[in-house]
Amino acid sequence: MPSAYSIFIDFDGTVTENDVGYELFKRFTNSGTEPLVEKYRTGEINSYQCLSGECEIWNACKPSPADIDRFLEAQPVRRGFGQFDYYLHSLNINPIILSEGFDFYIDKFLSHHGLSHLARITNRADYENGRLNPSFPYFGAGCGVCSNCKGYHINKLRPPKMCAIFIGDGHSDRHASRAADIVFARSYLGEIMTKSGAAFVPFDDFAEIMMKMENMFSDGIFAIGERLAFVYFSPRHHDSFRELWGCAEVMKFVGYPNGLGWSSRRYDRHFADMECRTDAIFLAIEDKAGLFLGEAKISFPDRDGCCHHDLKLFPRFWDKSVGFEAWRMILERAGARWPDAKAVVTPSIDNERAIGLYQKLGFQFSGDIETWEPPKEIANAIPVQYRKMVRHQN
Repeated sequence: MPSAYSIFIDFDGTVTENDVGYELFKRFTNSGTEPLVEKYRTGEINSYQCLSGECEIWNACKPSPADIDRFLEAQPVRRGFGQFDYYLHSLNINPIILSEGFDFYIDKFLSHHGLSHLARITNRADYENGRLNPSFPYFGAGCGVCSNCKGYHINKLRPPKMCAIFIGDGHSDRHASRAADIVFARSYLGEIMTKSGAAFVPFDDFAEIMMKMENMFSDGIFAIGERLAFVYFSPRHHDSFRELWGCAEVMKFVGYPNGLGWSSRRYDRHFADMECRTDAIFLAIEDKAGLFLGEAKISFPDRDGCCHHDLKLFPRFWDKSVGFEAWRMILERAGARWPDAKAVVTPSIDNERAIGLYQKLGFQFSGDIETWEPPKEIANAIPVQYRKMVRHQN
């Protein structure tokens, strides 16, 4: 299901074999920009300050346009990118390059390599008589730290039900890696994601990415965790969902002590409704071998800014940290989309296991005990006493 994916790609060191912007400024300022870059990498200054300062140093050197063109023409594309670009366009996927670099060298590079058709969002710099006049059109709209925050663009451009894939390598990709549902990472980005315990897919070149991405599209992967994967709900999951919702142990705390007990026709109507719903993302939970473990529902915010997510697992996967990892994935993916929303759950007061898990995740009780009374036409349901618990997404 390729239509369910949006793809965003870093430029320097990702599309390109080398960090073109860094090497460009270093070479044509006789390494004069190195102290600024080091301050940026250690967090002493932000990227806006770094890039502005680099342009001032550049303007004191005034390199020739011909030398710059020769330098850019000699820079290689990362192996497999041309085939990867063709593959995505054959699927009607239009990737977007996100970069904190400047358009004056990115556009020239893409033109040299026949890639001018690619959409890109970059910082800008007018280049005249060897001087650069930079501008940062997205600085005020983003996080306030990045000169062109990639996470901001992913959140703005990715429809909520679509999986955002980001491919990157560097310091400027940290916010993108938090916003994206699936991250392909190498070099520094891979290192910081490893240190933080965040899940990512390592890569060396785009031939490798293309192979892995084909499998993801085929399986309908929506997000990956350390041990789990969220997978778009599809007909191949129908039997597993019937088994899950028919399980008495799973359903007893939501008022169905014998399972749902639905007919095949009732299930079919519900499955059709799930596919059409626009207020939630319905996902199967699988392990890395493809074994069905349960379901996750990522709900859109209601009028009060509350997301009523849900998670169900087969009992054999309880008390094995699967629920904790799955809930963290739900909250992270919802938080990336709706950072100001609150997550709300309504566990039965008798479900001590669930309450303990929610408290571990940062949920807090809100309000008094309430009672859900099943409609009279539902013969196999019983009343449930529950209490609301709330957690701010971030």
